[in-house]
Amino acid sequence: MTDATPGRAHRAQVKLMAARILCAAGVPALARWRNSQRLAILMFHGVEGKPLSPPCGYVNDADTLRRELKYLRRHFTVLPLQEALERLHDGTLPRRAATLTFDDGTRNLAIHAAPVLRDLELPAAVFLATGPMGTTEALWPDRLWIAFAGTTVSEIDLTAIGFGMRSIRNPDDRDHTRNMVVQHFKQLPDAERIARVDQLVAALGADCDAGGGPFEMLSWDEARVLAGDGRVSLYPHTVTHPILARCSDEKVEFEISESCRTVARETGSAPTIFAYPNGGESDFDQRAKAVLQRNGIPWALSTTHGFADRHSDPLALPRLAVGPDPSLALFRLKISGFNLRWVHLLADRVLRRERVEATSEVGACG
Repeated sequence: MTDATPGRAHRAQVKLMAARILCAAGVPALARWRNSQRLAILMFHGVEGKPLSPPCGYVNDADTLRRELKYLRRHFTVLPLQEALERLHDGTLPRRAATLTFDDGTRNLAIHAAPVLRDLELPAAVFLATGPMGTTEALWPDRLWIAFAGTTVSEIDLTAIGFGMRSIRNPDDRDHTRNMVVQHFKQLPDAERIARVDQLVAALGADCDAGGGPFEMLSWDEARVLAGDGRVSLYPHTVTHPILARCSDEKVEFEISESCRTVARETGSAPTIFAYPNGGESDFDQRAKAVLQRNGIPWALSTTHGFADRHSDPLALPRLAVGPDPSLALFRLKISGFNLRWVHLLADRVLRRERVEATSEVGACG
């Protein structure tokens, strides 16, 4: 482990303490009241039985999911996604309304998320990247996680993308480098991103077959079983999960239209909601919105942080991303609408005070 690890661990502890103090002071209840007429669209991805090792910032574990959804059910009215959006549009949304979404369509949703949803009797929407369904192929960010997690090389030459030689001798180095590379690749033109991913995976020398792992995709038979009890609805999330704004006009048309056609064919119902891959403000554009409109899609979900209201762009609705952090206090603050920036600022203030006190003690000893 690097020398920075103890510092990061301590900062995480201080941040958790700050979140618990805010919860004890009743901040979530106040924030829920302030946002009670808006819609909280929660965004999850995969769900495993236990936390992944090394960690993955978008894969939750089943026990944490259960704790979070129990809390959500107690304090919010949880609606199916389409009903929630219809009621948001016509002004009949109940107070403190929420809805659940899961992106990508990994097989672990059927294994680990579905039992939690059934036990708690909660509805959810699953957005499917339709291309690799039923195969051992992983989506490109997941290929990179698998490659970095499984590599045995100690350093990697990233000079071609401007990062020079990078040490990946320990888990912290690998995690930091992978995150840095993924963010860089998201900004590249689509064809270059595909080529760069292939080159890096080959350089890492890891087996990127997702079969049996956390990123194996649902088959259509499994997806239909998942949606069989009527609580889970299936929607499109492109074919291959590219960043649409970096794609050609032809590929934008193909990725959206083909995924919509596939979902309609396999489920027997034309989709009405779409989720953009990555989904930041710069990750989709008017071309994508125009294709959605041609496909009869009235709503699309972004990953812009926030609550949806009647003034939100229906083709760029915000969501609340829920990562694998096991802290219920942080989850309570996030879904209530409290700005977690204040948690970070409070933690920084505590850490600064600790450093001043430590410096003073050293000076006194001297």
